[in-house]
Amino acid sequence: MRIKIVMIFCVLGLASSCVDPFEIETENFENILVINATITNELKTQEVLLTRTFKFEDDGPQSETGATVKIIDDTNFEYVFQESEPGIYLSTQEFAARSGRTYRMSIQTADGRSYISDVVTLPQETSIENLYAQRVFNDDGVEGLGIFVDTFDPTGNSQYYRYEFEETYRIAAPLWYQFDIVVTGRTEDFLIFGLVDRPEEGKVCYKTEVSNNINISNTTFLEEDRITGLQVNFMPAEDIRIADRYSILVRQYVQSRDANGFYEILSSFSESESLFSQIQPGFITGNIVSETNPDEKVLGFFDVSSVSEQRIFVNRNDLLADLPVFELDCELIIPDPGMDDLITFHERVEGFINSNTVRYFPNEPIPIDAPLDVFAFVPRACGDCTAIGKSMAPDFWVD
Repeated sequence: MRIKIVMIFCVLGLASSCVDPFEIETENFENILVINATITNELKTQEVLLTRTFKFEDDGPQSETGATVKIIDDTNFEYVFQESEPGIYLSTQEFAARSGRTYRMSIQTADGRSYISDVVTLPQETSIENLYAQRVFNDDGVEGLGIFVDTFDPTGNSQYYRYEFEETYRIAAPLWYQFDIVVTGRTEDFLIFGLVDRPEEGKVCYKTEVSNNINISNTTFLEEDRITGLQVNFMPAEDIRIADRYSILVRQYVQSRDANGFYEILSSFSESESLFSQIQPGFITGNIVSETNPDEKVLGFFDVSSVSEQRIFVNRNDLLADLPVFELDCELIIPDPGMDDLITFHERVEGFINSNTVRYFPNEPIPIDAPLDVFAFVPRACGDCTAIGKSMAPDFWVD
């Protein structure tokens, strides 16, 4: 997960009797380096993300480019990272964090500033015991599908857990039609329309989304290091994600006590209630400092975690068959000729087709050689699922 860390240094005035529209502008903004780095025990290309804080009214963070990033272990071996995309740094070789080793991260930015992390070690490795789906109600009384995880460490050494997930769902175009309409010729007075085969790739598609929330748990207050029935995701019955077939990959990170504390504060800070309260929680201190200027603020945490993952598939009819299902708004769209002459109307229809926002869908099936006097369409997603997802099933997908 690439956690979006937003720093807002402003005070919002609250009206007691009414709410008036206003433009939000950030005051006392500080341009701070944001570091997102979790190294795991998986043998893979590891990743470090560097950005800058951004103002509330800005579109998003600015990438920190041109930096030199290294991970150094206790034998002074250096794992070098190279920038693959703006602000995204990938290790030049695959490696996995190892038990018994210590690691430290070093960063030097393009403007010559240096940053160093605390020394960290790999926590206990603990596997997910069970991942499952259940029909449940959420706190607002909405019925839907909950995703739950169980885990257990008999040694009692794990204690601090963080969860991320990647979900993929299948989408079927409800009004897919075998033909599209195109202009095949033109005269001075009208356009000539014809039908061409519509690609079948638009019938069934797949959409993948990555979690962006912070989900942590710890067992320090329990008699044993066991988590039972922790909900990591919830979807209302009428959510598009569970309209057909759904899959979720859950990743469990065992992390240090310090990392848990950092994410706990970050989670409370990122809640909408916190952002618009009069009392802000202040700056979030991580385990990375500036070597160039000890007073410089740095936001982020260098984490070394052990990872376990599981994937499950869920068919809607197995758990939610009797509940209302998500439906696209597929109201038929029929362009009105109005007062236009025929050529003007036809050109308007041509522009409508070329906008790629609709798909042809006749009221009644029309033979391919029949005249096309009535133009009927539906929103693109209703006749072409590639408006929402990708037509190729992921490698892991099982029907």
